[in-house]
Amino acid sequence: MYTIRQSEPYLLKPSDGFDAAFEVQSGTGGVVLIHMHASAKNGSAPLSLTFSWMHDNIDIAAAWSPCEYHNKQIRPDWGRFSESSAVHGAPIFSNISCDDQNRLTVACSDVKNRVGIRCGLLEESAELACFVRIAVDQPVESYEADIRIDTRDIPFWEAVGDATRWMESYEGNTPSLVPEAASLPFYSTWYSFHHDLEPSRVLAECRYFKEAGCDALLVDGGWYKENNARGLGWTGDWQSAKNKLGDMKTFVDQVHALGMKFVLWYAVGFVGIHSNAYEKWRDKQIDRLTLDACPLDPRYPEVRAHLIKTWTRAVSEWGLDGFKFDFIDSIPSSAEVKPGMDTVSVYDAICRLMKDALTELRQLKPDILIEFRQSYTGPLMRSFGNMLRSNDCPNDSYTNRLNTLSLRLFCGRTPVHSDMVMWSYHEPVEIAAFQLTNVLFSVPQISVLHSCMPDDHKKMVKHYLKFWKEHRRTLLEGEMFYRGYISNFNYVSSRLGDEQIGAVYAGQIALVKVPTDRVILINASKDTTLLIKGLCGDYSLHITDCTGESVSCSTVHSAAPDEFIRIDAPVSAYIELQKIQSAMPTGRIC
Repeated sequence: MYTIRQSEPYLLKPSDGFDAAFEVQSGTGGVVLIHMHASAKNGSAPLSLTFSWMHDNIDIAAAWSPCEYHNKQIRPDWGRFSESSAVHGAPIFSNISCDDQNRLTVACSDVKNRVGIRCGLLEESAELACFVRIAVDQPVESYEADIRIDTRDIPFWEAVGDATRWMESYEGNTPSLVPEAASLPFYSTWYSFHHDLEPSRVLAECRYFKEAGCDALLVDGGWYKENNARGLGWTGDWQSAKNKLGDMKTFVDQVHALGMKFVLWYAVGFVGIHSNAYEKWRDKQIDRLTLDACPLDPRYPEVRAHLIKTWTRAVSEWGLDGFKFDFIDSIPSSAEVKPGMDTVSVYDAICRLMKDALTELRQLKPDILIEFRQSYTGPLMRSFGNMLRSNDCPNDSYTNRLNTLSLRLFCGRTPVHSDMVMWSYHEPVEIAAFQLTNVLFSVPQISVLHSCMPDDHKKMVKHYLKFWKEHRRTLLEGEMFYRGYISNFNYVSSRLGDEQIGAVYAGQIALVKVPTDRVILINASKDTTLLIKGLCGDYSLHITDCTGESVSCSTVHSAAPDEFIRIDAPVSAYIELQKIQSAMPTGRIC
């Protein structure tokens, strides 16, 4: 057991004008809960609160947090904090051993205000100086929050998952209900069409990909403007451009006739400089220009009413099934309060906007789909959104893998979607397949043109989607196992009941931690030899390539779980192992 050794006591420091204290509520089993409270001395004021302690830096090789997992570096004590807020990440920070064990995971119950966590190495003593820094921008008279410190010697993803469930237990953080359609593959127009949306071409892709296995169409940016220029300069009016999809109701009906849901992209609150809304709402914008557009200030009740009316009208008049609400994390916080605002905090106003919008949208359509994108994926945002998508990473299977797996770590049962996958149509099919196999444990979104794909690419996509849908319960709802975080996850698997599915991304080794009778492995690497450890007994073996063509059938045997089974398989191959039940007992227990 790795326990906290305090070389100095816990310290709590409030900003001037506040008194603060804390109580250690529990400290058994390797988890310590600390309750903090502060009260203003002379009337309400903005508050900053810093809680700190020391921790031995023993067997810590890497760090993880919801938005900074690409940098696994152990932070120095002068390094920057891992920041979170209502619209950015979550207040969790995990220190991890080289074999993926938890050494110190810190979480805070405040998922709305700005929280910074830093476990910084002191060069003089090889200790971690640990800080949780909370900034409440709006004036408050009193404040309470809890800190959870977990030093159990357990897999770090279990520590992160427990911290997530702990945060979900607080009022207002209950995850949104998930409609069935949120867990089914999407076809997206973004990388395949960008702004060049032409109804007959989009519908042709819908027909193809519906048959291939996609159950929803997500029309991304560009549908609201006559030109194809990039940027947000034409957002805000949200009228269907006649030279794009034409009459939106007619187009939505055509998509529905194919058996697909229809989801539409909106930049939440943004009004572009070329829109009529820009001048109309000029005095109710947050004073910041972002990508040739400004966000409306949600602290005005009329702004929230306007946005909710825009969205509900789209559902009632056009028949939408859902929304991709983009750029929520680009709405800046502001300390300036003006007449007419009914909310001081921008974060409070965003949450009120989304809560009220979700209530009205569900009255129109109880199973409304709401997609949020990294990094606004924390517990508070998940009480509104029921799909979470990887950040943009076009044609980048490695980043898509890290993004989706990181979301899986702390997003509970909310479905995680891949960034829309795309690839070069000139790539060998087994290399193009990496774009899909790297997001195996998320809901795939596809954004390629079937009319441009060679025949083997078409077979690969259909084979993957068929496989994914057949096994989606295991892939999305199973017990996850991660190996090699420090090496960007060499191997990942998910187990549900007597089936488990794993993907070998590097290092050749598939480690079956808990044996099941059925094991399916994806060779998502360029190695053509895999070593499987953890099985015992006789197994039938069937290998198919990434297009679904059979490669070989045989049987394999492992005398003990610590032995390796060597399997030669093509790049991007599917390897299915089914245990052969012995008719007579052998006297050996595996």
